[in-house]
Parts: sequence; C-alpha cells; structure tokens
Amino acid sequence: MIRPLPHFNLPDVFSEIEDRPVAFPTLDRAFDAVERALARLGVEDPGSLRSPKPVEDVLSETALPEGTLLVLSPSELRAAEVDIEETVKDERLGGSLFVSLPPSEGLNARARGLREMATAAPTFGFNPGLRPAPTSRLGRVKQVPMPLNLRSYRFLLADTPGFRVAVVARALPGGGFIALWTGNARAINEIREVLGEAAVAAGHMVPDPAAAVPLLEDVETEEDVWEQAADLRAYRVVREAELREIARAAALRGVALRREREAKKRAAANKA
Repeated sequence: MIRPLPHFNLPDVFSEIEDRPVAFPTLDRAFDAVERALARLGVEDPGSLRSPKPVEDVLSETALPEGTLLVLSPSELRAAEVDIEETVKDERLGGSLFVSLPPSEGLNARARGLREMATAAPTFGFNPGLRPAPTSRLGRVKQVPMPLNLRSYRFLLADTPGFRVAVVARALPGGGFIALWTGNARAINEIREVLGEAAVAAGHMVPDPAAAVPLLEDVETEEDVWEQAADLRAYRVVREAELREIARAAALRGVALRREREAKKRAAANKA
C-alpha cells in the first residue's frame, strides 16, 4: 500500500535555502531552483498540485539535470520507490542499494520489502532513530546511523549494473517536500559517494560503484549497447519487411479466391 511521505522535522536554522546543508550538490541546485519557482507561483503545498507541469513551465531548461524528473505527489514518490525496489528484486544484478529507513512506526509496512531487497544486493539502510532496528525486522539490511546533514532528505539509490537510478526528496521549511527522480550520471555519482562514505564510516564494506551497463556477453561498454541496439533494429526492419510480404501475398490470394468463387457462381447461373 502506498503511504504518504512522513513529516520531516527540520531545524529552525535551516529556514533559508542558503543556510541549509548541501549534501548532494547537483540535486540541491535543482531543489533550490524548484523552491524559487514555487515561491514565484505562490504555491505553499506542492503536494496539492495535480501535476508538476506548472512548476516545470517556469523553470529554466537547465534547472533540472538531464535525465531528471520532478515529483511532488506523495503517492508518486512512493510509486517511484516501489518501481526501483521491484526492478532490483527482479533483475538481481548485484551492485548495492542505499535507502533511508522510515521512522520506527512506519518500518513494519516496509520491512518485508527491505529484507527482500537485501537478498538481491547489499542494502544499506540509513536509520534516523537513536537505536538500531531489530535484525529480525530488517534481515540482511546493513544499518547506518543517519548523518545529521542527511536528516532533511529521504532517498533510495540503486547502484546496480545497468540500472543506476535514485529518487531523492528534500524537505521544505514550511512542511512538505520536493522530490527528484534521476538517472543523471553526475548526480548518481555524487549521491553514491556521500552515502558510501557514511556506510564505510559505520564500519561496513561497500562494493565498488556499479558499471553503467549490465555485465552481459559482448556488452562491456556503452558503445557495445548502441551497436547491439542497431543490430536488433536492423533485424526488426528485416522481419517487418518479411511480414509485409506475407500479408501482401495473403491479401492477393484472398482476392484471387474471391474472383474464382464469383466466376463459379456466374457459370452456375448461366447453366440454369
């Protein structure tokens, strides 16, 4: 079940954009741009908008990193997280995951999914609580104390071969949030570095960053991916041409059969 985003508790000293911690430089610049756009539009509760389009319309073309989408709805944020979680569990390509754990009262609803993710790839759960959650609830999830500079964020990063994506939400001073779903390589690397360092500081062994493409036969680089795509595209064109010829031949044969039937009917009528 999709649950609303938990309330963020922001310290009063973070009331101005310029004074807030900047944990993820690329995304934080985008967050700042979106906050300014919301202020210009006079929108106090972004979650009340039916679509992020009014906000996107007033943003500059470079406000969001390439490959990044704006998310303002709590249900859409959770749906994005679920999509990433399910992809990781289905593909099982290895790599690693970094996720901010919900407060203890909301952990039960997500505990099973987190345990399943941890069986697919090493999963580092950033715990906002003062005490670690019981291992029985989280299984193989490696718990990391949430650093102070990350407490105004909610994040899920999948750093897996060929699937390096993240969704990050940042709290707004007056309540609510802004979220960004991104596959931007620069943003992913920044997030991965910050979260990886925190996990290492907590005493965990963290896998190396994942490859940009999955480890498949004859696919080692991005160029290999594009070459394979071109080959498949050419094959598809050939198949489509073959299918068109088959369809044309069938249509012509149908016309011939109809004419034969009509000729037989006329011959039978003339005899009568």
